Amino acid sequence: MTRLNSAFVLRRTSERLTAGAAAVAATLLMLLTVEVRATGTDPTPPQVSVSYTEAAFVTRAETTNVYRTLRTAARKVCGFDSANVVTLDEYIRARECVDETLTNVVRRINRPMLTSVHEASARKVG
Repeated sequence: MTRLNSAFVLRRTSERLTAGAAAVAATLLMLLTVEVRATGTDPTPPQVSVSYTEAAFVTRAETTNVYRTLRTAARKVCGFDSANVVTLDEYIRARECVDETLTNVVRRINRPMLTSVHEASARKVG
């Protein structure tokens, strides 16, 4: 390859890399902007802290107690209070929120016995 030819190839490669990097950066900025708008319209979701220790997952009974605490917290977060539910739609939305919240929390904690308790509870309800 001649010196002139190799300089052309290097410049062309550099141009392509720069264009590719610019496209990736523009895409990421667009995604961040969409996400900010989506979260900007919603208020901060309510949160409830639940404390537990590793020892809480040793037996099924202890794990079930942790699960009950998590379910109670999920009901608070989702506003699920059967005494205050006015319509069937509100009841269904609150129930779905509790189920989804519990599933996400159990997945995040990632303990086999807790997952087993959650799946058994879901089978009873469903």
